[in-house]
Amino acid sequence: MSIMSQGRRTRRIAIDAMLCTFAVMLSYLEVLLPLSALIPLPGFRLGLANIAVLVVFCLFSPIDAAVVSAVRILLMGLLFGSTTSLYFSVMGGLLSFLVLLLLSRIGKKCSFFGVSVLSAAAHNTGQIIAAVTLFGTSLITSYLPALLLASVVYGGIVGLLLNLITPKLQPHAAKLR
Repeated sequence: MSIMSQGRRTRRIAIDAMLCTFAVMLSYLEVLLPLSALIPLPGFRLGLANIAVLVVFCLFSPIDAAVVSAVRILLMGLLFGSTTSLYFSVMGGLLSFLVLLLLSRIGKKCSFFGVSVLSAAAHNTGQIIAAVTLFGTSLITSYLPALLLASVVYGGIVGLLLNLITPKLQPHAAKLR
């Protein structure tokens, strides 16, 4: 491996680590927010950490986004969760990543808004799948429409934030690739 490619690889690892830290900080912020008083959906989160994951997805690669998402899920599960919450997060993150991978394969036909909403909807669907497999009942699927509506609203907010953030980061990301 040449010195140039080693330097580029080291830089990518450092950037991924920085964005993992940012994603964990956003997730921790969500832990601190008293959302249950505002949004009466059990286990609901705003999805702020998806800002970091989707920035990595849009500016670098799906693989880098998977790494950032996986590290965030693992750290949050170990630091603030339980085995059950980790399972829910892994299932949601996995389905969300599969949707992002599919979107990367079909090209840039979705806006940041669309990517974010689809990612949020996939994450919530993955969590419902986790609940059905964990609790052994399909009655939990009746909760999915409320979660999908929340995906549109809050995934849309994250998408709008991405519309503001990403253009400012693109020139810097091009230098880091």
